[in-house]
Amino acid sequence: MGSIRQNTAVDHLPVRLIMSLALIAAIISILCGASGWMRTFVAEQQIEYQCRQLEASLRTMVQSGATRDVDDPLAAEGAKRVQLFTVPASVVFLSFGGNPDPTNQGWFSSELSRYGAAIFYKVQGGSTRVLWFSEESFRFREGLYVDSHWTLHESGHSFILHQGGEYELIFEHVEKNHENFILIHQTDDIE
Repeated sequence: MGSIRQNTAVDHLPVRLIMSLALIAAIISILCGASGWMRTFVAEQQIEYQCRQLEASLRTMVQSGATRDVDDPLAAEGAKRVQLFTVPASVVFLSFGGNPDPTNQGWFSSELSRYGAAIFYKVQGGSTRVLWFSEESFRFREGLYVDSHWTLHESGHSFILHQGGEYELIFEHVEKNHENFILIHQTDDIE
Protein backbone atom coordinates (compact mmCIF):
# COMPACT_ATOMS: atom_id res chain seq x y z
CA MET A 1 0.00 0.00 0.00
CA GLY A 2 2.92 2.35 0.64
CA SER A 3 4.06 2.01 -2.96
CA ILE A 4 0.66 3.05 -4.31
CA ARG A 5 0.87 6.36 -2.41
CA GLN A 6 4.32 7.03 -3.78
CA ASN A 7 3.15 6.50 -7.36
CA THR A 8 0.21 8.88 -6.83
CA ALA A 9 2.55 11.58 -5.53
CA VAL A 10 4.80 11.12 -8.54
CA ASP A 11 1.82 11.41 -10.87
CA HIS A 12 0.87 14.79 -9.33
CA LEU A 13 4.33 16.35 -9.79
CA PRO A 14 3.89 17.25 -13.51
CA VAL A 15 0.48 18.79 -12.79
CA ARG A 16 1.91 20.88 -9.95
CA LEU A 17 4.85 21.92 -12.13
CA ILE A 18 2.54 23.05 -14.94
CA MET A 19 0.33 24.96 -12.49
CA SER A 20 3.39 26.68 -10.96
CA LEU A 21 4.70 27.66 -14.41
CA ALA A 22 1.27 29.02 -15.39
CA LEU A 23 1.11 31.08 -12.20
CA ILE A 24 4.61 32.48 -12.79
CA ALA A 25 3.70 33.34 -16.41
CA ALA A 26 0.55 35.14 -15.23
CA ILE A 27 2.53 37.18 -12.69
CA ILE A 28 5.14 38.10 -15.31
CA SER A 29 2.47 39.23 -17.79
CA ILE A 30 0.79 41.38 -15.11
CA LEU A 31 4.14 42.98 -14.25
CA CYS A 32 4.88 43.68 -17.93
CA GLY A 33 1.50 45.35 -18.37
CA ALA A 34 2.02 47.39 -15.22
CA SER A 35 5.46 48.54 -16.37
CA GLY A 36 3.95 49.94 -19.60
CA TRP A 37 1.36 51.81 -17.56
CA MET A 38 4.08 53.02 -15.21
CA ARG A 39 6.21 54.41 -18.07
CA THR A 40 3.19 56.38 -19.33
CA PHE A 41 2.44 57.66 -15.83
CA VAL A 42 6.05 58.77 -15.22
CA ALA A 43 6.24 60.58 -18.60
CA GLU A 44 2.95 62.40 -17.90
CA GLN A 45 4.16 63.43 -14.46
CA GLN A 46 7.45 64.70 -15.90
CA ILE A 47 5.61 66.95 -18.36
CA GLU A 48 3.11 68.17 -15.77
CA TYR A 49 5.90 69.02 -13.31
CA GLN A 50 7.69 71.15 -15.92
CA CYS A 51 4.44 72.88 -16.90
CA ARG A 52 3.70 73.72 -13.26
CA GLN A 53 7.19 75.19 -12.90
CA LEU A 54 6.53 77.24 -16.03
CA GLU A 55 3.19 78.40 -14.63
CA ALA A 56 4.88 79.77 -11.50
CA SER A 57 7.52 81.55 -13.57
CA LEU A 58 4.96 83.05 -15.96
CA ARG A 59 2.78 84.27 -13.10
CA THR A 60 5.61 86.50 -11.87
CA MET A 61 6.31 87.62 -15.45
CA VAL A 62 2.68 88.61 -16.06
CA GLN A 63 2.45 90.37 -12.69
CA SER A 64 5.46 92.53 -13.58
CA GLY A 65 3.25 94.13 -16.25
CA ALA A 66 6.05 94.87 -18.75
CA THR A 67 4.75 94.16 -22.26
CA ARG A 68 6.06 94.81 -25.75
CA ASP A 69 3.82 96.08 -28.55
CA VAL A 70 4.35 93.53 -31.32
CA ASP A 71 3.20 95.99 -33.99
CA ASP A 72 6.02 98.42 -33.13
CA PRO A 73 9.41 97.05 -34.25
CA LEU A 74 11.19 99.67 -32.12
CA ALA A 75 9.26 98.93 -28.91
CA ALA A 76 11.20 97.92 -25.81
CA GLU A 77 11.24 94.22 -24.90
CA GLY A 78 8.50 92.81 -22.78
CA ALA A 79 9.19 90.68 -19.74
CA LYS A 80 10.73 87.33 -20.80
CA ARG A 81 11.28 83.91 -19.36
CA VAL A 82 13.52 81.25 -20.87
CA GLN A 83 12.44 77.74 -19.98
CA LEU A 84 14.22 74.47 -20.71
CA PHE A 85 11.83 71.60 -21.40
CA THR A 86 12.99 67.99 -21.34
CA VAL A 87 10.24 66.24 -23.27
CA PRO A 88 10.08 62.42 -23.03
CA ALA A 89 10.54 60.44 -26.24
CA SER A 90 7.04 58.97 -25.83
CA VAL A 91 5.32 62.35 -26.19
CA VAL A 92 2.65 62.64 -28.89
CA PHE A 93 2.34 66.42 -28.42
CA LEU A 94 2.92 69.25 -25.98
CA SER A 95 0.88 72.28 -27.00
CA PHE A 96 0.66 75.77 -25.55
CA GLY A 97 -2.66 77.40 -26.42
CA GLY A 98 -4.76 74.69 -28.03
CA ASN A 99 -5.57 71.01 -28.35
CA PRO A 100 -3.83 69.98 -31.57
CA ASP A 101 -5.84 66.74 -31.81
CA PRO A 102 -9.36 67.38 -30.41
CA THR A 103 -10.84 64.35 -32.22
CA ASN A 104 -8.03 61.93 -31.18
CA GLN A 105 -7.62 60.90 -34.82
CA GLY A 106 -4.01 62.07 -35.25
CA TRP A 107 -4.98 65.01 -37.50
CA PHE A 108 -3.17 67.94 -35.95
CA SER A 109 -4.12 71.61 -36.13
CA SER A 110 -2.81 74.75 -34.43
CA GLU A 111 -6.23 76.20 -33.55
CA LEU A 112 -6.59 77.84 -30.17
CA SER A 113 -8.78 76.56 -27.33
CA ARG A 114 -10.48 78.98 -24.95
CA TYR A 115 -8.40 82.02 -25.99
CA GLY A 116 -5.20 79.99 -25.80
CA ALA A 117 -5.28 79.82 -21.99
CA ALA A 118 -4.26 76.17 -21.64
CA ILE A 119 -1.47 73.66 -22.06
CA PHE A 120 -2.37 70.31 -23.65
CA TYR A 121 -0.14 67.23 -23.70
CA LYS A 122 -0.40 63.59 -24.59
CA VAL A 123 1.99 60.68 -24.12
CA GLN A 124 1.84 57.38 -26.04
CA GLY A 125 -0.46 55.05 -24.15
CA GLY A 126 -2.14 57.90 -22.27
CA SER A 127 -5.00 60.28 -22.86
CA THR A 128 -4.89 64.00 -23.58
CA ARG A 129 -4.19 65.99 -20.41
CA VAL A 130 -4.92 69.71 -20.01
CA LEU A 131 -3.90 72.47 -17.61
CA TRP A 132 -6.36 75.39 -17.72
CA PHE A 133 -5.30 78.94 -16.85
CA SER A 134 -6.91 82.32 -16.37
CA GLU A 135 -7.95 83.81 -19.74
CA GLU A 136 -6.86 87.26 -18.61
CA SER A 137 -3.31 86.21 -17.66
CA PHE A 138 -2.28 83.31 -19.88
CA ARG A 139 -3.05 83.59 -23.58
CA PHE A 140 -0.38 81.59 -25.39
CA ARG A 141 0.49 82.36 -29.02
CA GLU A 142 3.15 81.00 -31.36
CA GLY A 143 5.73 83.60 -32.39
CA LEU A 144 6.44 84.50 -36.00
CA TYR A 145 9.72 86.17 -37.03
CA VAL A 146 8.94 89.07 -39.39
CA ASP A 147 11.19 92.00 -40.40
CA SER A 148 13.82 91.32 -37.72
CA HIS A 149 11.43 91.01 -34.75
CA TRP A 150 9.04 88.50 -33.23
CA THR A 151 5.32 89.06 -33.69
CA LEU A 152 2.08 87.06 -33.56
CA HIS A 153 0.40 85.16 -36.37
CA GLU A 154 -2.61 87.19 -37.52
CA SER A 155 -5.06 84.35 -36.91
CA GLY A 156 -3.34 83.17 -33.70
CA HIS A 157 -1.70 79.78 -33.49
CA SER A 158 -0.81 77.52 -30.60
CA PHE A 159 2.82 76.48 -30.15
CA ILE A 160 3.22 72.70 -30.54
CA LEU A 161 6.07 70.25 -29.91
CA HIS A 162 5.61 66.83 -31.55
CA GLN A 163 8.68 64.89 -30.46
CA GLY A 164 10.83 64.27 -27.45
CA GLY A 165 14.09 66.05 -26.72
CA GLU A 166 15.40 69.14 -25.00
CA TYR A 167 13.87 72.46 -26.00
CA GLU A 168 14.78 75.92 -24.83
CA LEU A 169 11.69 78.08 -25.24
CA ILE A 170 11.30 81.82 -24.83
CA PHE A 171 8.07 83.17 -23.35
CA GLU A 172 7.59 86.92 -23.81
CA HIS A 173 4.81 89.11 -22.43
CA VAL A 174 3.50 91.10 -25.42
CA GLU A 175 0.48 93.16 -26.41
CA LYS A 176 -1.44 93.63 -29.62
CA ASN A 177 -4.39 96.02 -29.92
CA HIS A 178 -4.32 96.54 -26.13
CA GLU A 179 -4.67 92.80 -25.44
CA ASN A 180 -1.93 90.90 -23.59
CA PHE A 181 -0.48 87.60 -24.81
CA ILE A 182 2.41 85.28 -24.06
CA LEU A 183 4.42 84.88 -27.26
CA ILE A 184 6.39 81.62 -27.55
CA HIS A 185 9.30 80.69 -29.76
CA GLN A 186 12.36 78.48 -29.59
CA THR A 187 15.78 79.97 -28.96
CA ASP A 188 17.83 80.19 -32.11
CA ASP A 189 20.48 82.29 -33.86
CA ILE A 190 17.95 84.81 -35.23
CA GLU A 191 17.95 87.06 -32.17
